[in-house]
Amino acid sequence: MDQFRDTAAALRELTESMRLDEPQDALLERVAKKVVGMLPGADAATVTLYSDDEPSTVATTDESLLPLDKAQYSADEGPCLKAAQSGTIVRTRLETAAERWPDFAAAAEQLGVRTALACPLFVPDESHFRRRDTEPLSGALNVWSFEENAFDPVEAALVAMFTSAISAIVLTASRWAAAERQAETLVAALETRDAIATAKGIVMARLELNAEEAFRWLTEASQHTNRKIREISVLIAEDPGTVFGS
Repeated sequence: MDQFRDTAAALRELTESMRLDEPQDALLERVAKKVVGMLPGADAATVTLYSDDEPSTVATTDESLLPLDKAQYSADEGPCLKAAQSGTIVRTRLETAAERWPDFAAAAEQLGVRTALACPLFVPDESHFRRRDTEPLSGALNVWSFEENAFDPVEAALVAMFTSAISAIVLTASRWAAAERQAETLVAALETRDAIATAKGIVMARLELNAEEAFRWLTEASQHTNRKIREISVLIAEDPGTVFGS
């Protein structure tokens, strides 16, 4: 029960500390550190993400173990890639790994890693989702141990629960951030339209032009001054005297 409470507490702490403007890689590094801290036998963790179908390590708690990820990327096989591709947890010991993934096993042997636990991560990358069926599947959280038989089934299930919850939180936060950016764009567009409409009305009144002529005047003023039409429009709307004189 203590492990369940610790996992819930770690998840709650991460959730409460998240910010919409926090870079995804920074958040995933905090996730990796939390997992190492809460999982007995865990010595380090890395996070693999796909971008344009290419895997790369975006977060790590110990850079000395990066060759474990690189060996898998070079060979196009290994526990973290298997977890990402299958969407399932992959736990492997060095002896088992030597039979399935010799390049990875050789790197693990050299670094003293005896057990690996890889859990799939469903989070958005910078530009799009790498999809499997209807879910964005973008990588895996990889936990490394120097112990021979680390990560029992209960611990593996807790990490899977943790990463699944984090995936949902990151997806939700990403969608909220995207919606917020879209709202800001719409507000800016409306403000631009209003400023241009106001400036056009002032130009029509001051220069006795019709609507089409007034907009053409604003366009030419923009070109001559090398300033955007919105900037010219805001200037006219705020203080027509600076453009037309009192």
